[in-house]
Amino acid sequence: MGESETITGDPVQDPAVAPTPPARPWRARLVKAVRILAALGIVYFIVATTVDQWGAVETTFRKLSWPTLVASLVAAVASLWATMMAWRAMVGNLDHRLRVRDAAPIMLVGALGKYLPGTVWAYVVQMELGRRAGVSRAKVFIGSVVVSGLGVACGLILTAPGFGIAFDGADASKHDTFGAIAVWSAVILFPLAIVCCYPPLLTWLVNRAMRLLRRAPLDRPIGWRPVLESLAWIAAGYLAAGLHVWLLVRSDLPGFDGFMGSVFAMALALSISTFVIVAPSGLGAREFLMAVALAGLGMSWPSAWAITLVSRLLFTLADVAAAGVSAAVGLRRIRRSAS
Repeated sequence: MGESETITGDPVQDPAVAPTPPARPWRARLVKAVRILAALGIVYFIVATTVDQWGAVETTFRKLSWPTLVASLVAAVASLWATMMAWRAMVGNLDHRLRVRDAAPIMLVGALGKYLPGTVWAYVVQMELGRRAGVSRAKVFIGSVVVSGLGVACGLILTAPGFGIAFDGADASKHDTFGAIAVWSAVILFPLAIVCCYPPLLTWLVNRAMRLLRRAPLDRPIGWRPVLESLAWIAAGYLAAGLHVWLLVRSDLPGFDGFMGSVFAMALALSISTFVIVAPSGLGAREFLMAVALAGLGMSWPSAWAITLVSRLLFTLADVAAAGVSAAVGLRRIRRSAS
Protein backbone atom coordinates (compact mmCIF):
# COMPACT_ATOMS: atom_id res chain seq x y z
CA MET A 1 0.00 0.00 0.00
CA GLY A 2 1.55 3.30 -1.04
CA GLU A 3 1.94 6.45 0.91
CA SER A 4 -0.86 8.91 1.28
CA GLU A 5 -0.50 11.78 -1.10
CA THR A 6 0.12 15.28 0.16
CA ILE A 7 -2.91 17.52 -0.10
CA THR A 8 -2.36 20.14 -2.74
CA GLY A 9 -4.42 22.91 -4.21
CA ASP A 10 -2.49 25.97 -3.04
CA PRO A 11 -2.74 28.97 -5.38
CA VAL A 12 0.05 29.33 -7.93
CA GLN A 13 2.61 31.82 -6.73
CA ASP A 14 3.17 34.97 -8.75
CA PRO A 15 6.72 34.88 -10.12
CA ALA A 16 7.02 38.58 -9.42
CA VAL A 17 6.47 37.98 -5.74
CA ALA A 18 9.57 36.99 -3.81
CA PRO A 19 9.36 33.56 -2.20
CA THR A 20 8.77 33.39 1.52
CA PRO A 21 12.12 33.29 3.27
CA PRO A 22 12.88 30.12 5.20
CA ALA A 23 12.58 30.02 8.95
CA ARG A 24 15.35 31.92 10.69
CA PRO A 25 18.28 29.63 11.46
CA TRP A 26 18.63 31.10 14.95
CA ARG A 27 15.34 29.49 15.92
CA ALA A 28 16.58 26.03 15.03
CA ARG A 29 19.80 26.71 16.90
CA LEU A 30 17.86 27.95 19.93
CA VAL A 31 15.67 24.84 20.00
CA LYS A 32 18.75 22.63 19.67
CA ALA A 33 20.50 24.52 22.47
CA VAL A 34 17.48 24.14 24.76
CA ARG A 35 17.35 20.40 24.09
CA ILE A 36 21.06 20.01 24.77
CA LEU A 37 20.80 21.99 28.02
CA ALA A 38 17.78 19.94 29.09
CA ALA A 39 19.58 16.69 28.31
CA LEU A 40 22.67 17.85 30.23
CA GLY A 41 20.47 18.86 33.15
CA ILE A 42 18.88 15.41 33.24
CA VAL A 43 22.28 13.70 33.08
CA TYR A 44 23.52 15.93 35.91
CA PHE A 45 20.45 15.05 37.99
CA ILE A 46 21.02 11.32 37.51
CA VAL A 47 24.75 11.49 38.25
CA ALA A 48 24.40 13.79 41.27
CA THR A 49 21.59 11.73 42.81
CA THR A 50 23.44 8.46 42.19
CA VAL A 51 26.66 9.77 43.72
CA ASP A 52 24.72 11.09 46.72
CA GLN A 53 23.00 7.72 47.22
CA TRP A 54 25.91 5.52 46.11
CA GLY A 55 26.04 3.54 49.35
CA ALA A 56 22.47 2.32 48.87
CA VAL A 57 23.03 1.76 45.16
CA GLU A 58 26.05 -0.47 45.79
CA THR A 59 24.22 -2.40 48.52
CA THR A 60 21.22 -2.98 46.25
CA PHE A 61 23.39 -4.29 43.40
CA ARG A 62 25.12 -6.73 45.74
CA LYS A 63 21.82 -7.93 47.20
CA LEU A 64 20.35 -8.96 43.83
CA SER A 65 21.19 -12.46 42.58
CA TRP A 66 21.90 -13.40 38.98
CA PRO A 67 18.72 -15.54 38.67
CA THR A 68 16.68 -12.54 39.85
CA LEU A 69 18.33 -10.25 37.33
CA VAL A 70 17.82 -12.73 34.48
CA ALA A 71 14.15 -13.27 35.38
CA SER A 72 13.63 -9.51 35.56
CA LEU A 73 15.26 -9.13 32.14
CA VAL A 74 12.93 -11.75 30.64
CA ALA A 75 9.92 -9.91 32.10
CA ALA A 76 11.16 -6.68 30.51
CA VAL A 77 11.43 -8.39 27.10
CA ALA A 78 7.87 -9.73 27.54
CA SER A 79 6.68 -6.17 28.22
CA LEU A 80 8.27 -4.92 24.99
CA TRP A 81 6.76 -7.83 23.06
CA ALA A 82 3.27 -7.00 24.35
CA THR A 83 3.69 -3.38 23.26
CA MET A 84 4.68 -4.58 19.78
CA MET A 85 1.52 -6.70 19.63
CA ALA A 86 -0.57 -3.67 20.60
CA TRP A 87 1.00 -1.71 17.73
CA ARG A 88 0.37 -4.60 15.33
CA ALA A 89 -3.33 -4.67 16.30
CA MET A 90 -3.72 -0.95 15.61
CA VAL A 91 -1.83 -0.94 12.29
CA GLY A 92 -3.95 -3.89 11.18
CA ASN A 93 -6.99 -1.62 11.42
CA LEU A 94 -5.30 1.31 9.67
CA ASP A 95 -3.61 -0.53 6.81
CA HIS A 96 -3.43 -4.32 6.64
CA ARG A 97 -2.75 -7.11 9.10
CA LEU A 98 0.95 -7.78 9.57
CA ARG A 99 2.44 -11.10 10.50
CA VAL A 100 4.23 -11.06 13.84
CA ARG A 101 7.59 -11.71 12.17
CA ASP A 102 7.03 -8.64 9.98
CA ALA A 103 5.68 -6.39 12.75
CA ALA A 104 8.40 -7.19 15.29
CA PRO A 105 11.37 -5.70 13.36
CA ILE A 106 9.42 -2.53 12.55
CA MET A 107 8.39 -1.84 16.13
CA LEU A 108 11.25 -3.30 18.15
CA VAL A 109 14.16 -2.24 15.94
CA GLY A 110 12.59 1.15 15.32
CA ALA A 111 12.07 1.65 19.07
CA LEU A 112 15.84 1.97 19.51
CA GLY A 113 15.44 5.47 18.08
CA LYS A 114 13.92 6.53 21.41
CA TYR A 115 17.43 6.57 22.89
CA LEU A 116 18.17 9.68 20.84
CA PRO A 117 17.01 13.04 22.28
CA GLY A 118 13.59 13.83 20.87
CA THR A 119 10.83 11.23 20.48
CA VAL A 120 10.65 11.78 16.71
CA TRP A 121 13.61 9.53 15.91
CA ALA A 122 11.83 6.33 16.92
CA TYR A 123 8.96 7.25 14.60
CA VAL A 124 11.33 8.05 11.73
CA VAL A 125 13.04 4.66 11.95
CA GLN A 126 9.73 2.82 12.29
CA MET A 127 8.25 4.61 9.27
CA GLU A 128 11.19 3.64 7.09
CA LEU A 129 11.11 0.01 8.23
CA GLY A 130 7.35 -0.07 7.73
CA ARG A 131 7.66 1.26 4.20
CA ARG A 132 10.00 -1.61 3.35
CA ALA A 133 7.39 -4.05 4.70
CA GLY A 134 4.70 -2.56 2.47
CA VAL A 135 2.99 -0.28 5.02
CA SER A 136 2.76 3.43 4.27
CA ARG A 137 4.82 5.75 6.43
CA ALA A 138 1.68 7.64 7.42
CA LYS A 139 -0.05 4.52 8.76
CA VAL A 140 3.05 3.41 10.67
CA PHE A 141 3.32 6.86 12.23
CA ILE A 142 -0.38 7.00 13.15
CA GLY A 143 -0.26 3.51 14.63
CA SER A 144 2.77 4.38 16.77
CA VAL A 145 1.33 7.66 18.02
CA VAL A 146 -2.11 6.17 18.77
CA VAL A 147 -0.62 3.22 20.67
CA SER A 148 1.61 5.61 22.59
CA GLY A 149 -1.47 7.61 23.55
CA LEU A 150 -3.37 4.47 24.55
CA GLY A 151 -0.33 3.45 26.58
CA VAL A 152 -0.53 6.70 28.53
CA ALA A 153 -4.27 6.19 29.09
CA CYS A 154 -3.83 2.61 30.27
CA GLY A 155 -0.93 3.61 32.51
CA LEU A 156 -2.98 6.34 34.14
CA ILE A 157 -5.87 3.91 34.69
CA LEU A 158 -3.49 1.59 36.55
CA THR A 159 -1.99 4.56 38.41
CA ALA A 160 -5.26 6.20 39.49
CA PRO A 161 -5.94 4.00 42.57
CA GLY A 162 -2.50 4.95 43.90
CA PHE A 163 -2.51 8.71 43.41
CA GLY A 164 -2.49 9.18 47.19
CA ILE A 165 0.51 6.85 47.50
CA ALA A 166 2.28 8.82 44.79
CA PHE A 167 1.80 12.07 46.71
CA ASP A 168 3.24 10.38 49.82
CA GLY A 169 6.22 9.27 47.76
CA ALA A 170 6.74 12.80 46.44
CA ASP A 171 6.88 14.08 50.03
CA ALA A 172 9.39 11.35 50.94
CA SER A 173 11.73 12.26 48.08
CA LYS A 174 14.38 14.98 48.17
CA HIS A 175 12.61 16.73 45.31
CA ASP A 176 9.09 17.01 46.69
CA THR A 177 8.08 19.96 44.49
CA PHE A 178 8.96 18.20 41.25
CA GLY A 179 7.34 15.02 42.51
CA ALA A 180 4.10 16.81 43.36
CA ILE A 181 4.04 18.49 39.93
CA ALA A 182 4.48 15.10 38.23
CA VAL A 183 1.69 13.47 40.24
CA TRP A 184 -0.66 16.41 39.69
CA SER A 185 0.08 16.10 35.96
CA ALA A 186 -1.09 12.48 36.12
CA VAL A 187 -4.27 13.50 37.96
CA ILE A 188 -5.08 16.21 35.40
CA LEU A 189 -4.30 14.03 32.39
CA PHE A 190 -6.30 11.05 33.66
CA PRO A 191 -9.82 12.14 32.54
CA LEU A 192 -8.48 13.55 29.24
CA ALA A 193 -6.71 10.29 28.44
CA ILE A 194 -9.83 8.23 29.18
CA VAL A 195 -12.00 10.38 26.90
CA CYS A 196 -9.49 10.13 24.05
CA CYS A 197 -9.86 6.33 24.06
CA TYR A 198 -13.38 6.71 22.64
CA PRO A 199 -12.95 5.53 19.00
CA PRO A 200 -15.05 8.26 17.26
CA LEU A 201 -13.15 10.98 19.14
CA LEU A 202 -9.85 9.20 18.52
CA THR A 203 -10.66 9.05 14.79
CA TRP A 204 -11.51 12.77 14.77
CA LEU A 205 -8.25 13.66 16.53
CA VAL A 206 -6.18 11.59 14.09
CA ASN A 207 -7.91 13.09 11.05
CA ARG A 208 -7.42 16.57 12.47
CA ALA A 209 -3.73 15.88 12.96
CA MET A 210 -3.43 14.50 9.42
CA ARG A 211 -5.07 17.64 8.07
CA LEU A 212 -2.53 19.80 9.90
CA LEU A 213 0.24 17.64 8.44
CA ARG A 214 -1.31 18.07 4.96
CA ARG A 215 -1.99 14.35 4.63
CA ALA A 216 -5.07 12.45 3.54
CA PRO A 217 -7.48 11.39 6.33
CA LEU A 218 -7.93 7.80 7.44
CA ASP A 219 -9.47 5.41 4.92
CA ARG A 220 -11.90 4.18 7.59
CA PRO A 221 -12.65 5.13 11.21
CA ILE A 222 -10.85 3.51 14.10
CA GLY A 223 -13.19 0.91 15.58
CA TRP A 224 -13.67 -0.50 19.05
CA ARG A 225 -11.95 -3.80 18.26
CA PRO A 226 -8.43 -2.45 17.55
CA VAL A 227 -8.70 -0.04 20.49
CA LEU A 228 -9.74 -2.78 22.93
CA GLU A 229 -7.22 -5.26 21.50
CA SER A 230 -4.42 -2.72 21.76
CA LEU A 231 -5.43 -1.79 25.32
CA ALA A 232 -5.46 -5.47 26.30
CA TRP A 233 -1.92 -5.96 25.00
CA ILE A 234 -0.77 -2.71 26.62
CA ALA A 235 -2.22 -3.83 29.97
CA ALA A 236 -0.38 -7.15 29.59
CA GLY A 237 2.78 -5.15 28.92
CA TYR A 238 2.32 -3.15 32.12
CA LEU A 239 1.78 -6.34 34.11
CA ALA A 240 5.01 -7.77 32.68
CA ALA A 241 6.83 -4.50 33.44
CA GLY A 242 5.43 -4.60 36.97
CA LEU A 243 6.71 -8.16 37.36
CA HIS A 244 10.11 -6.92 36.16
CA VAL A 245 10.14 -4.36 39.01
CA TRP A 246 8.66 -6.69 41.63
CA LEU A 247 11.38 -9.29 41.08
CA LEU A 248 13.87 -6.57 42.06
CA VAL A 249 11.97 -5.26 45.12
CA ARG A 250 10.16 -8.35 46.45
CA SER A 251 12.37 -8.46 49.57
CA ASP A 252 11.03 -5.01 50.49
CA LEU A 253 7.55 -5.34 48.93
CA PRO A 254 6.57 -9.03 49.17
CA GLY A 255 3.39 -10.75 48.06
CA PHE A 256 0.55 -9.75 45.78
CA ASP A 257 0.34 -6.25 47.25
CA GLY A 258 4.00 -5.74 46.41
CA PHE A 259 3.42 -6.94 42.86
CA MET A 260 0.47 -4.58 42.32
CA GLY A 261 2.49 -1.76 43.84
CA SER A 262 5.27 -2.51 41.35
CA VAL A 263 2.75 -2.37 38.48
CA PHE A 264 1.57 0.99 39.82
CA ALA A 265 5.16 2.28 40.02
CA MET A 266 5.98 1.31 36.45
CA ALA A 267 2.65 2.60 35.12
CA LEU A 268 3.20 6.02 36.69
CA ALA A 269 6.78 6.18 35.45
CA LEU A 270 6.11 5.11 31.86
CA SER A 271 2.92 7.13 31.32
CA ILE A 272 4.18 10.51 32.56
CA SER A 273 7.78 10.24 31.29
CA THR A 274 6.32 9.89 27.76
CA PHE A 275 5.84 13.67 27.76
CA VAL A 276 9.51 14.40 28.53
CA ILE A 277 10.45 14.37 24.86
CA VAL A 278 13.86 16.03 25.30
CA ALA A 279 15.15 13.06 27.27
CA PRO A 280 16.23 9.90 25.43
CA SER A 281 13.65 7.24 26.34
CA GLY A 282 12.41 9.38 29.23
CA LEU A 283 15.85 9.14 30.86
CA GLY A 284 15.80 10.62 34.34
CA ALA A 285 12.09 11.35 34.40
CA ARG A 286 11.15 7.66 34.40
CA GLU A 287 13.64 6.85 37.15
CA PHE A 288 12.48 9.75 39.31
CA LEU A 289 8.79 8.87 38.95
CA MET A 290 9.40 5.19 39.68
CA ALA A 291 11.41 6.09 42.78
CA VAL A 292 8.59 8.40 43.92
CA ALA A 293 6.07 5.56 43.59
CA LEU A 294 8.30 3.02 45.37
CA ALA A 295 9.00 5.49 48.18
CA GLY A 296 5.26 5.99 48.59
CA LEU A 297 4.92 2.21 48.96
CA GLY A 298 7.31 2.21 51.91
CA MET A 299 10.80 1.86 50.46
CA SER A 300 13.50 4.30 51.50
CA TRP A 301 14.37 6.90 48.87
CA PRO A 302 18.00 5.64 48.45
CA SER A 303 16.83 2.04 47.94
CA ALA A 304 14.07 3.11 45.57
CA TRP A 305 16.51 5.15 43.50
CA ALA A 306 18.97 2.26 43.34
CA ILE A 307 16.25 -0.07 42.04
CA THR A 308 15.36 2.41 39.28
CA LEU A 309 18.95 2.36 38.03
CA VAL A 310 18.96 -1.44 37.89
CA SER A 311 15.61 -1.36 36.08
CA ARG A 312 16.91 1.14 33.52
CA LEU A 313 19.95 -1.04 32.78
CA LEU A 314 17.83 -4.18 32.36
CA PHE A 315 15.27 -2.45 30.14
CA THR A 316 18.05 -1.10 27.92
CA LEU A 317 19.45 -4.62 27.57
CA ALA A 318 15.92 -5.87 26.83
CA ASP A 319 15.48 -3.25 24.08
CA VAL A 320 18.75 -4.27 22.44
CA ALA A 321 18.04 -8.01 22.79
CA ALA A 322 14.51 -7.75 21.40
CA ALA A 323 15.65 -5.58 18.50
CA GLY A 324 18.58 -7.88 17.76
CA VAL A 325 16.47 -11.04 17.64
CA SER A 326 13.79 -9.32 15.52
CA ALA A 327 16.39 -7.99 13.09
CA ALA A 328 18.02 -11.41 12.81
CA VAL A 329 14.69 -13.09 12.08
CA GLY A 330 13.82 -10.44 9.51
CA LEU A 331 17.21 -10.75 7.79
CA ARG A 332 16.90 -14.54 7.66
CA ARG A 333 13.46 -14.26 6.03
CA ILE A 334 14.79 -11.82 3.43
CA ARG A 335 17.65 -14.18 2.57
CA ARG A 336 15.26 -17.11 2.21
CA SER A 337 12.96 -15.18 -0.09
CA ALA A 338 15.93 -14.09 -2.22
CA SER A 339 17.30 -17.62 -2.62
